[in-house]
Amino acid sequence: MIIQQNISRPKGVMVWGGISSRGKTTLRFVQPGAKINSNYYINNILQPFLQRDIPRLFPKKERMKWFLHQDSAPSHTSQQSIEYLKKYKINYITPEEWMPSCPDAAPMDYAICNYLKRQLNKTQTKTI
Repeated sequence: MIIQQNISRPKGVMVWGGISSRGKTTLRFVQPGAKINSNYYINNILQPFLQRDIPRLFPKKERMKWFLHQDSAPSHTSQQSIEYLKKYKINYITPEEWMPSCPDAAPMDYAICNYLKRQLNKTQTKTI
């Protein structure tokens, strides 16, 4: 999930989060000024997600019944990130299978992010 900055709000916050039928993941805030490359994504997003959230949301016998659905950001689709997912036998929706403009297939992009943006736009923030 990315809350993008615009001219009226020059500063921004980048947050990664996920939802499933079993609950929500922990929000992971990207460090200000961080370059989101494959290494950053794997070390700061994927590894903590797989080590902390997946065991909590999907107990051992259910572990192989979930799929990772992410967008086509370069750090998500890089060869290094895809190899990482394959190495740890993570079920994922490939970039070719992903439906980027479908609200039903990408609820974080169309429902959650829009809700958060509306809530943030109602407030006057002085710091991030």
